[in-house]
Amino acid sequence: MMASLKFWFCLLLFLLSFSSSDQARPLAPLLDKSNNREAMMESAKQVLGASIERQVGKLFETSKRVSPGGPDPRHHL
Repeated sequence: MMASLKFWFCLLLFLLSFSSSDQARPLAPLLDKSNNREAMMESAKQVLGASIERQVGKLFETSKRVSPGGPDPRHHL
């Protein structure tokens, strides 16, 4: 009895999720703006440049971690 109730409830939620998708706003106005695309490309270039600078900077850093001197026998218990 309970499994049948869960099934019908899930089916109802599934069908309701499709009916609410008709109320979403259209994306066409956002895609038509070439100015928006250029701004996104410029932003992507800046993010990529900053990421490359961080990666190159990491090549010359030395680790400040100290080795514990061997494996810990209690580590995997």
